[in-house]
Parts: sequence; C-alpha cells; structure tokens
Amino acid sequence: MSYYSYRHKISTSRGKNAHKLRYIDKALSYLDSELSLIHLRIKHPELFHQSEQQTFQSELYILPKSKDLGIVALGEIVIALFLSKKVFQRNGKPAYLNQIADVFEKLFNCSFGSIYDQQEKVFDRKPFNRTKALDFLRNLIIQKDKEGKK
Repeated sequence: MSYYSYRHKISTSRGKNAHKLRYIDKALSYLDSELSLIHLRIKHPELFHQSEQQTFQSELYILPKSKDLGIVALGEIVIALFLSKKVFQRNGKPAYLNQIADVFEKLFNCSFGSIYDQQEKVFDRKPFNRTKALDFLRNLIIQKDKEGKK
C-alpha cells in the first residue's frame, strides 16, 4: 500500500479508531508541510535569511544577593517607577510593571523571575524597611552632597 493510499484510507476511515486515525493524518500533514519548508530552505536559502541585527547586550550587572542593591532592591526601584506612572510606552500610555522590569533585566543582566513575586517581597517587608533600597540610594546622595560642601 502506497503512502498516499494509506493517507486516503486514514482520512476516510470510520469506527472506534477514527479519532486516532484523524489525529495521525493531521500529524502527517504537519510533517509534510515541515518537510516542504526544509526543502525550500535548502533550495532557496536567501528566502530565509535571518536578520543580522544583534540584540542589546549590556556590560552592566548587579550582584543578585547584594545587601544594599540586590534583586529585591532593584525590584523596589522598578515598582516605584511603575507606581509613579511617569514611565511611558511609545503610544504615550504608562508602561506596565513587567515592561519596566524587562528593561531593567536587560540593562543589568539579571532576572527577577516574576516581578510580581518581587513586588510581594517588597510589600511584605516591615513598614520601616519597605523602601530599603531607595533609602540607601537617597542616603548616598545626601552623603556625597555633604562631602562636596566641605
């Protein structure tokens, strides 16, 4: 029995195995289309030319478990920027939390995992510790200012 007559038998079959045979037929159709694409790619590679544009790769990074400025602290900054509604998308609407987080991940070569989990960690802190990273950064600026005035 040839391949095509077998496919015809599958597509017209009935009975208790009809659903399984239809599924097999769909899978074979999918494989046929993939094979066609592979053959086209081999014969005409210029049609499948990948963009040579490189993605952004930052040279900066943070220490994820740093006492003063780790992942949770970076998350705190991202959350503060999101809550400010002063970071915008190209369409002029305020950026979403995950959009801001994605940019920070690319900038500092890190991963929040889920920015929403980091948000929980920030808000689960005790009230006097909730803005720990922002307080740390604020104090650095105040200290530098005092040094400059001496």
